[in-house]
Amino acid sequence: MNVKEGSRKRIFSGIQPTGEPHLGNYIGAIRRWVEMQHEYDSFFCLVDLHAITLPWDPQKLSSQTLNTAAMLIACGIDPERAVLFRQSQVAQHTELAWILTCLARMGELRRMVQFKEKSKGDTESVGTGVFTYPVLQAADVLLYRAHGVPVGEDQRQHIELMRDLGARFNKSLGRTFVIPEPLISTKGARIMALDAPREKMSKSSLRLNSVISLTDAPELVAKKIRSAVTDSGREVAGGEDKPALTNLLTIFSLVEGTPVAELEERFGEGGYAPFKAALAEAVVEHLRPIRERYEDLSDDPAELDRLVGGGAKRASDVAEATMVDVRARAGLGRRP
Repeated sequence: MNVKEGSRKRIFSGIQPTGEPHLGNYIGAIRRWVEMQHEYDSFFCLVDLHAITLPWDPQKLSSQTLNTAAMLIACGIDPERAVLFRQSQVAQHTELAWILTCLARMGELRRMVQFKEKSKGDTESVGTGVFTYPVLQAADVLLYRAHGVPVGEDQRQHIELMRDLGARFNKSLGRTFVIPEPLISTKGARIMALDAPREKMSKSSLRLNSVISLTDAPELVAKKIRSAVTDSGREVAGGEDKPALTNLLTIFSLVEGTPVAELEERFGEGGYAPFKAALAEAVVEHLRPIRERYEDLSDDPAELDRLVGGGAKRASDVAEATMVDVRARAGLGRRP
């Protein structure tokens, strides 16, 4: 790291290497990580173990993991400043997850909203990985004694479980873990689908015009924005009764750095066509260097492997220091 260990607070966050990162991921999370890496001792994890809680294609998962690493670096994550690594390359994640699973309670895991949503009521046939997912998530963060976790509002319940498990271990077996705080930002936290502005933009969407992927060609980005759903009327103004325009104005504001009120004044009664044209140009130009850098990185998978592998070594050193204490306090190893 560029700073002495302990001189800055530590954060941990992860991204699943499934699907292609999209504009919502970038605005709501990745861009924030890029800013935070200059303020915190930062660990950013490609959570490929979380990705196998649902059926997966091994070859696709492997390639998507490297692609996601390339995209994070293209967006501005600096592997020399932050620790960027693959979860499965640090064995301590699963070791700690098992210990925490033994401290977790069936009732608290059943109450997890995401488990209820993913199991769709079929709790007898759903994989146990879906059930224990938040315990592995707790291990991810507690392992690095992180002070904060930059996440979306939808992860708040999982962070509360993480805090409970850390506190339970500390109380029962001896103070070991930092109890992390959720770092939830409302700025750009919910970028909505272009064709369904009451649904969050999602990597899992099968609708072509729903999502702007960070790898989309400029022409495709412009086409998707031109076809984006709009509200009735022709005035460019947001509001609760205008979810589509509110979403497009939010995107414009966050990409260009212009307050929504100024955008409303600029485009006002001019109609949707010129507004969408300007929005498309702003998004295309903002994403252009990211896409170009991503293409360069993707052409050198050996270098990506080297960068991610180096991050895994750095992460493993920190993780092992934690596990020495965990094993000793749990009676699974000698005290140092």
